Amino acid sequence: MQVTISASITESLKKSEIVPDVLDDFAASTLISISYAPDVEAVLGNTLEVAATQHYPKITLALDGAAEPDTKYTIVMTDPDAPTRGDKKWSEYCHFVVSNLSFPPSASSPSGSEHVISQSDGTTLMEYFPPGPPPKTGKHRYVWIVYKQNNPSTPSAPKDRPCWGTGIPGYGVRDWAKENNLTPTGVNFFYAQNVEQ
Repeated sequence: MQVTISASITESLKKSEIVPDVLDDFAASTLISISYAPDVEAVLGNTLEVAATQHYPKITLALDGAAEPDTKYTIVMTDPDAPTRGDKKWSEYCHFVVSNLSFPPSASSPSGSEHVISQSDGTTLMEYFPPGPPPKTGKHRYVWIVYKQNNPSTPSAPKDRPCWGTGIPGYGVRDWAKENNLTPTGVNFFYAQNVEQ
């Protein structure tokens, strides 16, 4: 089952060019579900209305197998298409970062049961900033990523949202994750665009 899920995720990431634009290829071991409402969920590249994504979503994580003791995780949301897919002057745009999340024993069972993540479960480094793609900029990819923290210390907070606070166009979560020794374990994403096109 793991090979099938991972292969399906990889196929979606390559088709949408999230691999290689945002992430290097990796084998997913965490499922991340993003739900803004019962009928408004991110499903590996579906399109959501901007108005439906303006509040913090319900985030559910499930590990494939048992979690390692004392392992912490970070969840981020990034937009690699700011202001457009071809113009990277604000890209990537950091929309959310919460770190120091841990899985309770129920989430680390061999069957990989689900755990709903609250912002208060970890250390919020960047508050949730909802999607707001400018008019006439096409569809934006909003990418949610789960990272395993390989260091006991809290990752550094980005200094700003555009270009993840570096001022370098095209700089994004991949570079930030490398600087903070984070390894991707799961991803989900959706598209959204301004109604004025």
